[in-house]
Parts: sequence; C-alpha cells; structure tokens
Amino acid sequence: MLHTDCKARMVVKLITDKWHVIFFAPDHNHDLVQKPSLKKFLRSHKGIPKPEKDFIALLHGCNLSSGRIMQLMNEFYGSAQLVPYEGKDVSNFRSKIRRIEKYKDMQETLDYFKIKLDTAHKVECLFWVDGAARHAYIESYSDLVSFDATYMTNMYDMPFAPFIGINRHGQSFMLGCAFIRDEKIPSYVWLFETFLEAMQGKAPVIIITDQDAAMRCAIAQIFPNTNHRNCRWHIMDKFSSTIGPILAADEELEEDFKECLNYTVTPDEFESKWSVMVSKYSLQNNEHFQRHYAIRSSFVPAYYMHCVYPFLQSTQRSKGFNSVLKKYVNPNMSVLYFVRQYQKIQDKCLVAQDGQDFRTDDRERRRWSKYPIEKHASVVYTKNLFYRFSKEFEKTAEYEGQFQYLFEPNNKFVYGYGKRTYIVTAVVEEESYYCECSKFDRDGMLCCHIMKILTRLGVKTIPQRYILKRWTQEAIPENENTDPSAPFASLAIEGYASKETYTIMDGHIKMMRAEIDEIKQRKKNNARVDDAALVGITNDVDGASALMASVGNPPRSKVKGRKKEKRFKKGMNVESKRKNK
Repeated sequence: MLHTDCKARMVVKLITDKWHVIFFAPDHNHDLVQKPSLKKFLRSHKGIPKPEKDFIALLHGCNLSSGRIMQLMNEFYGSAQLVPYEGKDVSNFRSKIRRIEKYKDMQETLDYFKIKLDTAHKVECLFWVDGAARHAYIESYSDLVSFDATYMTNMYDMPFAPFIGINRHGQSFMLGCAFIRDEKIPSYVWLFETFLEAMQGKAPVIIITDQDAAMRCAIAQIFPNTNHRNCRWHIMDKFSSTIGPILAADEELEEDFKECLNYTVTPDEFESKWSVMVSKYSLQNNEHFQRHYAIRSSFVPAYYMHCVYPFLQSTQRSKGFNSVLKKYVNPNMSVLYFVRQYQKIQDKCLVAQDGQDFRTDDRERRRWSKYPIEKHASVVYTKNLFYRFSKEFEKTAEYEGQFQYLFEPNNKFVYGYGKRTYIVTAVVEEESYYCECSKFDRDGMLCCHIMKILTRLGVKTIPQRYILKRWTQEAIPENENTDPSAPFASLAIEGYASKETYTIMDGHIKMMRAEIDEIKQRKKNNARVDDAALVGITNDVDGASALMASVGNPPRSKVKGRKKEKRFKKGMNVESKRKNK
C-alpha cells in the first residue's frame, strides 16, 4: 500500500469524566475505502478483537483448523465480507499460540510426567498417567493391557505409546501414555519400568502387542511373569499376501486352514490338525506355511485358551484409540498441547463410562427369555456386559445338547453342533462347571454350552465363582482422591454465598498460599539438577518445579515417517463365521 503521509486525524482527551475533541483535521490526501467490508485490509484496521481472540483460542484448543474457524466466524457475522479480519490473521494468531506453547512446553508439563533426560538435559522419554486411570488399573483392570506405538503425533516426531485397558462396560480405557525417542529396547525398558513404578509394582497379567522385536525383549525383561501375545490381525495381514492366494485357489484347503486356526481348543489338537493338513496338501516345504507355524504360540487361540483376553484377539483397542486421537491432534502440535488434548480424550472416556453407569443403574434390561438365570445376569452385570451374556444365552436355543453320564463323580455332558462337539464337565454339588471351549477363562463370562447345561439342570442363578467382579458395577471402589480439586470447587461455591463466608474463605486461602509458597521455596533452594539423565516427576510436584528451568524440549526424532493407512485385499477371511453342516 502506498504511503501518502496523510495528515488527517482527530485527537480526543478525557476531561472531568467526558471526552472532548481537542483537534480535528478532516482532509485526506488519498481516496477513501468505499466499502466497510474492505477496511480489514488496511493496516490500521487489522487485528482480532480481544473477545474473539479468546474464542478463537478456545476453538484452537478443540483442534479446529483456521479454515473451519473462519467458517464459524462467517456464520456469526452473517457473511465472509463482514468479518473484520482475514483467514490469514487467524492462522497467524494460532501460530503465535503454538510458539508460546512450544517455548514453555516442558516447563508447564513437568508436573504431569516422569521424564528421562539425555546428557544435554533434553527430554528423551516421558510418561504420564492420571489418578483415575492409576486407581482403576490397580483395583481391577490390570488383567489386560493393549500396547502399541505410533509415529508423528507431535512436533518432535516422537513415537506415541498408549496403554489401553478395558473397563467394566467393555469400553476402551486409557491406562497411561508415553512419548519415546525411538522404538529400541532401552526406551521400552525405561517405559515399562516407569509404568510398573506408577502402578505400585503391579504388572499386567496379559499384554497384547504387535510383533516388534524390541518391544518383546523389553516385556520379557520387565514383565517376566506377564503373558505376552501378538496381535493376530497384524500377523494374518502380513501372511495374506503370501498364503492368501494359495488358500483362494483351493476352497477345501482354506476350510481346513480355518479349522486349524479358529476351531481348535488345545495346542495338541492344533498340532494334530496342522500335521494332517500339511501332509494332505503336501505343504511340508512351503516356506510361508512353515513361517506361519514357527510363530504359532504367539497368536493361535488354542495356545491362549486359559488366558484372559476379553473379547479381544488384536491390538484393535490401541488402533481405535489412535483413530480417535487423530481427531484431536496433528503432527505439528507441541507436547504440552498434546497433553491437553489427551486429557480431553480421557474426559470423554470417563463421561462415556459415567453414561453407561447411569444406564446400568437406572434402566431395565431387555431380556431375551424368561429364564431365571438370564434375569439374574441382568442384575449382576453392567448393562453392556449383560447384553453380551444375553447374546451368548440365545445360542442355547440353536442347538441340541446330548447329555451323557460318562463316569462318576464328574458328570460329563456332550454339547455338539456342526462338526464340533464340546464336552462340559459338571460337579453339580460344588457348583463347578468346565467347558473345553474355555470361554470363561478368556472372556470372564460363561459360554452357551455351560448355560445349556445350567438350564437343563434347573439352576436359577449364575454360580458366584463365575461372576467376575470386573464386569460388575462394583469393579472399581469409589476413590475420592482421583479429582483433588472437587472438594475445593464445592467449598468455593459455598464461600461465595455471602460476604461473611467469602471473607473467611479469602483469609484462609491467603494463609494457605503463604505456607505453600514457603514450602516450595525451601524445596527449590534444596533442589539440585542431577546429571544422571533421569528425572522422576510423580508425587513431589513442588520439588520438580526447581528443575524446570534446566529441562529442554526434546530434539526432533529420526523417524521412519508416517505410513499410509491401507490394508491388503485378502484371499481369505480368518474371522469369517464357520459354516455349520
């Protein structure tokens, strides 16, 4: 824009509570803008009003793009022409927010993390977990953890590694998150040690991951008693390009292959059927089938029949969380911003859990039958789990059981359908029932085979030993300490009720603030930065604050790059329903 040294101006002054014009020069030496909508292009009129900056910052916090924010402002003003600033102004303002967050990144987030520093005192790895997740894991949800790592979730290109569990409603539940410098054994060892420390030394009973070799070594080292299983979907996806065409060309081979993988219930049965299949189709020298066979114990269900994998055979819980995560974050975000967005996702999970708690407590269940045992299930289980029970219970009507008293003292009932029969062993006097399908061991819920026996025997309630607490409303005891701000919030509301109560509250707040500041200063004076490159931020937040100034943001990691999300077209579908003949 051409500068003309225009002298037009007006000067006003506040005199005795009134504004007075003390100078006015009305003549311009240039043409004036003819349309009000064009004023936003003038430097003198550029800028976003303060209230709208606050609103845009709020939308920025919800991960809305500049274009989407401008669309909203267009609606507020009535049209794009009436908005007094441009999309570029919004982009610049959002960039400023990101710069501010970047430079105060580590200093604002140390309270939430345990961090590992390199020799330059820059962040190498970091882990955090909220109080609700820690409490839930320690009390009930340590039986299964899905763990996965993904790239490009923050501006430092650090792999993001969430720990995902399953809550009492069968929903995914975050049990902690981490950023690591790389996917090597030392990084995973530090992370799993930190997770173990955060969870009071309680290792997961079962952990399911992909086939990462470094991850497997670290798990074996830190969680030696944890049952480690690989994601079945990943394995089958890799083999689909090699085995898939072979199976697609021979329908009978495909059927036998599925029989081995999906419908064997013991390792011995799998070994026997696999041997028959390999011999029948002359696959002894087929390297693809041999490679598949070599890792059978890490993904074939027959090897995990007695391990708790509730309604799960893959890391789909982790993948599902990553999918949700992408709606809240993008690769250009700082760690601080990422943590804020993580907390929003966790809040969303907790709200969803509260909603299911309400529906469980407040609403009548819709039952499939009038059987007393189903009515009992509707009382003891959460709503979502009851519907899973009910769906399984429906299967009891689809097939006929053949009951055979084979020998005493145990009664064995043969429950058969299709080409398969399942034997249920019952010790009625002890209310003990076992089915070789092992569904109860895997999912913590009775199978339709045992349900069939119970209804035939006239059992009206589920034996107590077969009601897992983790699937009930009592799974997690109430923890009043998960949200420490809650009692202060209610106290503040009462304190504002009158001038007298406010005066009392304000006086106590000032006293507490003085004492807290004194403690923080004392810890700060005593704190020293340790050169061991390991800083723990757990319960002692005040002591950690002394280290903030010396902790740098992490350097950008060397990464493999974000992979395209695509799936191979398979020559077979390992999860397809079995045809009953």
